[in-house]
Amino acid sequence: MKRLLLALLLAAALLGLLAAPAIASAPWAADDFRLSANTAYIFSYNDGSWFEVTDVDAGTFVGHWVAYDEGNFVAPADPIPADYDVVMQVSVKTNNYGLVKTLPLALQIQLSIPDLGVEVSYEQSGAYWSGPHLWDEYWVNGVMPIDPFNPHLGTRVYANTWLVPLTGESGLAANLIDGNLPVGTYTVYYTERGLRTWTGLDLIFDGQKTPYHSKPYMWEVAPYTFTVE
Repeated sequence: MKRLLLALLLAAALLGLLAAPAIASAPWAADDFRLSANTAYIFSYNDGSWFEVTDVDAGTFVGHWVAYDEGNFVAPADPIPADYDVVMQVSVKTNNYGLVKTLPLALQIQLSIPDLGVEVSYEQSGAYWSGPHLWDEYWVNGVMPIDPFNPHLGTRVYANTWLVPLTGESGLAANLIDGNLPVGTYTVYYTERGLRTWTGLDLIFDGQKTPYHSKPYMWEVAPYTFTVE
């Protein structure tokens, strides 16, 4: 149950800047957080699935998903075009602004992509959070709504996103070719740990009457791959 609640917090989404701004430089609850085109945003905690923004102004998102049939693997996600920028991302969206604001202190991530020379430790991971931004109409229409368990709470939804650029001027990959990843298939190792008890105000299941709580945990994702071609 604890992992399900966290997955619902982290699931599905979609954020991105090509650089990874430091926490201190992020605007307070910015309402103009937008994504970049021609960029593959890989769901860091998933299976190699990724998404892109085909129309930034309209907020048009296109997912490239690993295919399954009744839980059984069928086919990998579409290859990432070699001329795309690539960003590893994790997005947390919730009605609890306090959680979003302090997320770098509550959630640490360890990321390794050995073939690209990418290593991000738990201690380093805090520098890659975007800072809070409003989950406004742009995101609701383009991605999904995040409803409170009690519609009378009057809360606003905020998001915070962990962004690790592999390409471009700020890219962490060691073997870029003209700023892009070499053609190939790369294995990702991802682990996260929650350091605090989280209180969530989001609607998780029908009939929910109270907030939910996620206690400290550690989660290691099975290694997965993505392909550039």
